[in-house]
Amino acid sequence: MSATSTTTPPRASGPPPAGDPADGVAAFAKKLRLAWELALFPPVMKVGQTPSDVIYEEGRMRVLHYRKPPSVTERHRPPVLCVYALINKPYIMDLQPGRSVVESLLARGLDVYLIDWGTPNELDQDLRIHDYVNGYVADAVAAVKKEAQVDRIHMLGYCMGGTFSAMYAARHPEDLQSLALMAAPLDFDTEASLLNVWAHAPGFDAWKIAKSYGLIPPEFFNGAFAILDPLRTNYLKFQGLLDRLEDRAFVENFLRMEMWNADGIPMAGPTYAEFIDKGYQRNLLTKGGWTLDGDDQRIDLSRIDMPVATIVGLTDNLVPAESTERILEHVGSKDIQKFESAGGHIGLSTGRRSHEDLWPRFAEWVRARDTPAAIAPTRRSRGGRRSAGVRRKARRGPSGR
Repeated sequence: MSATSTTTPPRASGPPPAGDPADGVAAFAKKLRLAWELALFPPVMKVGQTPSDVIYEEGRMRVLHYRKPPSVTERHRPPVLCVYALINKPYIMDLQPGRSVVESLLARGLDVYLIDWGTPNELDQDLRIHDYVNGYVADAVAAVKKEAQVDRIHMLGYCMGGTFSAMYAARHPEDLQSLALMAAPLDFDTEASLLNVWAHAPGFDAWKIAKSYGLIPPEFFNGAFAILDPLRTNYLKFQGLLDRLEDRAFVENFLRMEMWNADGIPMAGPTYAEFIDKGYQRNLLTKGGWTLDGDDQRIDLSRIDMPVATIVGLTDNLVPAESTERILEHVGSKDIQKFESAGGHIGLSTGRRSHEDLWPRFAEWVRARDTPAAIAPTRRSRGGRRSAGVRRKARRGPSGR
């Protein structure tokens, strides 16, 4: 060996020193093993676990009535009908114990109902917004009123379901004790939403898209939503998963969210086209120009005279807070409440902070606006079981634009 050569002394026994590259290699190997095990043996995820009964069915649509938990002793509980969007399935409102809007409201003494739209098929491909608002929503309200033995209920509309709820409240204010609009697109004239920007792209014609598809497939919507925040959708969320693979609760919540994201449903082409045309492109709801097929009157938001609450996520990149809150400039109600959360569109229903703060306050708001005068006795059948609904109105076929 030459005089200038050196040798590396043997490493002392024990853990490697801080900053040793071996630390990073070992940590990466552990993450890789956990990720591989998760991919090969994913846990079975359960969603929508709050017990419920179906009180009304029609076509693909069902109205679920959630059972009262044993801890709730109130004799009269304010009935709340949740109206979700036509995109994805409504179990996002009952994703898992501890992060369930349904569970939170039940625990605080509310009587919770939810419209499950089911999965549309070819028999539904000609449906218009009129068929949902004046048809399905109207029948769901009738079923809830009969089940709860009241003549007025509370309504909570989420996303597109909030748009439908505002329309219903404007047409039938006598049916509602309060109206809550959660991340609902109502004033569409905002450049804070890329959906609005895209809808005004030259040559974009939603009616041609509707005619081409018949039923708009869920992949059509998923692709659009993915590029609202491509970095987070395609990279950051998976990096977050990799960093927390040892946190079982986090992993299970992540998988439930991914399950829901992939569990899309199609939408009737005319409903999609009308929503884009009259909403995003012409903003007719707040301008007073939106007319539902079969109605001889326009939607008049000033007829919404019951207490109104808006529920918004301050980082919502799908429906900006201003799109929901601007409706308050047009309603006739003097009893207004704004609820805000630091989360986004989905975080309103699944975020930890929402369940610690938002939903308890919202439940109190509803209870404070529930009046005993709304109670209306309903006759029972001989068997003691109440009839669950009314017969369906005849549906109109698609009309012109």
